[in-house]
Amino acid sequence: MGRFRHEAIAVDPKTGYIYQTEDREDSCIYRFRPKQNGNLKAGGILEALVIKNMPAVNTSLDFPMGKPKKVEWVKIEEVDPKEDTLRYEAQSKGAAIFKRGEGICFGNGEIYWTCTNGGKAGAGQIFRYNLASKTVELFVESPGMEVLDYPDNLILTPFGHLMVCEDGLGEQFLVGITPEGEYYHFARNAFNNSEFAGICFAPDGKTMFVNIYDPGITLAIWGEWNQS
Repeated sequence: MGRFRHEAIAVDPKTGYIYQTEDREDSCIYRFRPKQNGNLKAGGILEALVIKNMPAVNTSLDFPMGKPKKVEWVKIEEVDPKEDTLRYEAQSKGAAIFKRGEGICFGNGEIYWTCTNGGKAGAGQIFRYNLASKTVELFVESPGMEVLDYPDNLILTPFGHLMVCEDGLGEQFLVGITPEGEYYHFARNAFNNSEFAGICFAPDGKTMFVNIYDPGITLAIWGEWNQS
């Protein structure tokens, strides 16, 4: 599945393809296509995301927001390099550059991921890849840390909003983002200034779990989420 600085994965339940982020200032987005769905031991093909007609584009710099771009995938040949150089092969083949890919999740036929300090303000971006149309789009870009401060882990809620963990400076929040791209503070870490992490929902969709990274506390928040 590639030797690089792995951060997080999301799985397409239909195909079994695994989408992977890389925590680097000049990272790429990868997908692993297993030979057998659900059997990673059988091996597979590792690929990197290329934005068509935008070879090796730096998506942190003046990338258009809300405009889907066609995507292609290029095969990575040297999946186990001696040094941390896998992304260089990807970029030599036109792979797009993302600034610190971190949290990633699947929901409603799309893959969402965060770029923790991407964007003109350096406060973070969230991209989404549509599996059906094979397009990638810059969904939101934080205009400043008071709005969204270094987005990291994220999940799509049962009512269709993204819930995003901050990993920035000072007070840390869970930030909700509507399908229209509007932000709101859902919860604040009143215990300390450590990041929120590991956000997910129980299978029945009624309980949201999230951690305070340091010292390691798991919180459960429950309710009728699908009616919110």
